[in-house]
Amino acid sequence: MKKSSRSSIKRSKGRLTVIAGPMFSGKTGKLVAMVDVFTRMGHRVLIVKPKLDDRYGGGEAIHSHDHRSSRAIIVDGESAEQIVGKVLDSGVDKVILDEVQFFDREKIKKVVQVLKKKGYHVIAAGLLYDYKRQPFGATPDLLGLADEQLELFAVCQKCGSLAMHTERVGGGSAKQIEVGAADKYIAVCEKCHKVYK
Repeated sequence: MKKSSRSSIKRSKGRLTVIAGPMFSGKTGKLVAMVDVFTRMGHRVLIVKPKLDDRYGGGEAIHSHDHRSSRAIIVDGESAEQIVGKVLDSGVDKVILDEVQFFDREKIKKVVQVLKKKGYHVIAAGLLYDYKRQPFGATPDLLGLADEQLELFAVCQKCGSLAMHTERVGGGSAKQIEVGAADKYIAVCEKCHKVYK
């Protein structure tokens, strides 16, 4: 990605798009498709992901469950100011934040607000609820701040209905964050959802 000076890109009014939904609803796949479309339109896009998301080999890329990917930079403990600095130095006009529920809640909200004020289009994708159907990280807050909202759904892996929840299969640990994919989670509807002990 070619770098440019911080003042060389003219931007319109900033905005926030939030994509929320359970696991297996296609959030990351949607992001990969958006990167392709935005790039063909002449936009410069930066994807930012938390180091915590190491599924499908991790690395400097986001990976959808259907094995599509796009290059990304990894954030691991940087301050809000440092994250904003990386964006400003990158010469992009669109910023994608994947797995936004894994970022520090207050820090990522500050990053989004600063970038919007500076005229960036920020797209944040993440889980709205955890496996206990409790609000997860900054996603609900960002959904409330969004200029555009897109809620995705999956198919219930128990009955085939519309799935809006994520179930941790077999329980696992009691902690809210336990990174995994189909080895640990399934998408389920409200009626089929179960919290295992």
